[in-house]
Amino acid sequence: MRPNTGNVMFRALEKQRIRQRGNRLMIIPDNRAYTRNHEWLRIDSEVVEVGLTEPLLKAMGDLIALELPESEDVMLRGFPIAVAESLDTLHEILPPADADILEVNKELEWDLDTVSRDPYGKGWLLKIKVEDPDHLRDLLSPDLYRNHCKKTFGEESGIE
Repeated sequence: MRPNTGNVMFRALEKQRIRQRGNRLMIIPDNRAYTRNHEWLRIDSEVVEVGLTEPLLKAMGDLIALELPESEDVMLRGFPIAVAESLDTLHEILPPADADILEVNKELEWDLDTVSRDPYGKGWLLKIKVEDPDHLRDLLSPDLYRNHCKKTFGEESGIE
């Protein structure tokens, strides 16, 4: 059985992997909002772009699979919509709000390296239209997300 992100053993493994990545700082862009589940959101009026954060991807290690939904599917807040998988981790991608999926970056299912190499650019996963913008009030600012990562992955994780 694969650990999930709430598992204590998984958190210890995350910290170990991030320490092994060397001295390179992981960047948390200031032009996005974040979930406690390590997804980023770039909000541009009615369209919201969604992706996975670099700290999560570094903790997971090399991805071996990515299962994304279809365009025009409906997302329900709190119910997994997609899955990212590494050798020993399965990460369920949870929507931060009820939304309609406008576009899916399906090419990533065949090009997993792009997700890890460019998580905040070409590695975006979904473009969605949120039904109720009030659901986005629970998102973390970049500073709050940095603090969340330091608590989750450790102070020495190289998060900037």
